[in-house]
Order: sequence, then structure tokens, then C-alpha cells
Amino acid sequence: MPRDYYEILGVEKGASEDEIKKAYRNLAKRFHPDVSKEEDAEAKFKEISEAYEVLSDPEKRGIYDQYGHKGMEGQFGQGGFSWNDFTRGDDISDIFGDLFGGIFGGGGRGRSRSSAQKGDSLRYDLEIPIEDVLKGKTERLSVPHTIPCKDCRGTGGKDGKVSTCGTCNGAGHVNTVRRTPFGNMMSTSDCNTCGGTGRTFTERCPSCKGSGSNRVTSEVSVDIPPGIFDGSQIKVPGMGNAGRSGGPSGDLIVVIHVRENPLFVRDGHDLWTESYVSYPKLVLGGETTIKTLDGDTITVSIPSGTQVGGVLRVAGRGVPRNSIANRGNLFVRMRLDIPSKVSAKEKELLMQLDAEAGSKPKPKTKIGKRK
Repeated sequence: MPRDYYEILGVEKGASEDEIKKAYRNLAKRFHPDVSKEEDAEAKFKEISEAYEVLSDPEKRGIYDQYGHKGMEGQFGQGGFSWNDFTRGDDISDIFGDLFGGIFGGGGRGRSRSSAQKGDSLRYDLEIPIEDVLKGKTERLSVPHTIPCKDCRGTGGKDGKVSTCGTCNGAGHVNTVRRTPFGNMMSTSDCNTCGGTGRTFTERCPSCKGSGSNRVTSEVSVDIPPGIFDGSQIKVPGMGNAGRSGGPSGDLIVVIHVRENPLFVRDGHDLWTESYVSYPKLVLGGETTIKTLDGDTITVSIPSGTQVGGVLRVAGRGVPRNSIANRGNLFVRMRLDIPSKVSAKEKELLMQLDAEAGSKPKPKTKIGKRK
């Protein structure tokens, strides 16, 4: 018994038109005989194309949903589905244009490398300590990249002398026609003679060896703003690799990695830290000293009756928001400092305190009935 069309495309029965087309696009790119190495690729490609032919047509899909494969007998020829029954050529041309770099039965879609193209962008990963986030800073980076060759002016030919490529007639690409189940398909690829530039030269430039660019290391200044987050990107225009065919250079993308301080946890523009204090200070109130991310030490007042785990707020000691003057808060969580050893006198006082605290009546609580 033939497989269910929905199962073949891997979609639900109520799938939308776009979901069906997307599913077919993915499967077609996988099983097209010109790209797939699987032995049964051609059979699978025909199977998914038959399913798409039915499910992409509202009328055929309605018949199939009501009568199943039995209803399809009158839709195709006596031998079942064949490529003559496939009517979705307009949809498919877009899919295979992306797949082969050309278009269905026509000229190429891709831009020739013979036209001016921007150079490749480069990525630079920069780690900074979280302390630098408070005021920002300027970093000097050594960046290896390519620049247009000055001797040949980026052409690759000695003294800049070049001529039009005779193989591709300056187009930078050549077209290849393949026979497919849908007819002839034209795919486009870079010209092997000129490497896709559309130009050739008799003698290579001795400086760049014909590449049109030279590798150098440049010093770049990068301004890191206050309050920057981990993973932020800073773009330095024109500091990537050289463009092709007279195109502009690419960009340098600096990715910031903020190295944390073990004493602090960042939460947006706020910082969190902890302070270990004695039991009497929590009960009676007092003061504790806190080290800040700025590097100084401040005194924080502890209100009487502060609970273990309670939080105190120090305004303006967090991370800058939009300026150095506008900072988030520093939150200090109170922890109980329990000594591992005590003196005889401390032991006596603690036992006395425990006895007196234990003699107080415990508050009455109302316990509800178990359901």
C-alpha cells in the first residue's frame, strides 16, 4: 500500500500551505539526484514530489483527504504519477535556483564575482575584567587582515595590467546545463580560468602573487563603553579583509567577553555580594564593611532584627546604565558567621543564651484539619 502523503513530507494533516512547501523544500534539497549520494535518492525524490503535487493543490488535497490514494487514480495516468503530472514548476524553480546557484531553464541568479564585492568581515574575541565595565576603556588590538595590493591596485596583474577573460567573456561565471525530471536546468559556477573575477593577466603581480591583496597586521583602537554586557559586539568598519574587484573592505567585529569577579554576581546593571556577620549584629543591629567593585571598602549599617539571608541595598554602586554617573545598585545578602571554635567564656554565654531563649513560650499555631 502506498505511503501516506503527509507522512512522506513529515507534516501534520492540518499543515498549512507554507509548512508543506517548507517540508518539500528541505526534502528536495536532500534527495535531489544531482546532490544526494543515497542509492534510492531518485525514487525518494519522485515520491516526495508526488506528495507535494497532491498536497500543494487544494483540489487534489481535498480529494485525497476524503478518499485517500483511491481518489488519486483519476488524477494521474494509468501507470501512476509521472513527471508529466508535476505542475509545480514555478514553486520548484525557486527551490532549485537556491540549490544549484542558477535558475530553472534560464540565466543565472547569483551575482558575479566580477562585480565589486565587499570583503569578508573578521571576528576578534576580546576578554576584559568586569572592573573595566565601570568606566569603559580603549583597547589597542593587533589585527591580521588583508588589504588591496598597492602595486597592482588589487587587480592581481603586474603593474595593474589585466584583460577580459576569454573563457567567460568577463562574466566571471560559466553556465552548465543539466537534464532533470523537470527539463533542462542551468546552474552557474565560478569560471575556473579567472577564478570568478572576469579578468585575466599575462603576468602575475610579484608583490601579491596574483591574489590582488596582501596580508598585514594593523593596530586598531576599540572604544569599550561603560556598562557593556558579556557577548556584546563592537563593529570597526573597514578593518576586515580586502574587497574583491574594487569592492570595499569588510568589517572587524569585536566580541566582548566579560570576566567575572568571584566576589560579585552581575544582574543586569545591579551587583550582588555577601557579608558574613555575627548573630548579635543581626539581632541588635550594627555595621559591616563591604568591598566594592570599585576597589574601595564601605561601611553598611545593619538594622536590628535582620534575618539571615536578608538583603541590604547600597545605591549607585552597581554597573553603569547609560553613563558613568548613572549606576545600578549593590545588593548585600546577610550570612551568619558561625565560628568553628569558641572559648570557654563564649561557650558559657551561648549556653546561657540558649537556655533563656528556650524558656520562652512558643507561639501558638493553628493546625488545619487534614483533608
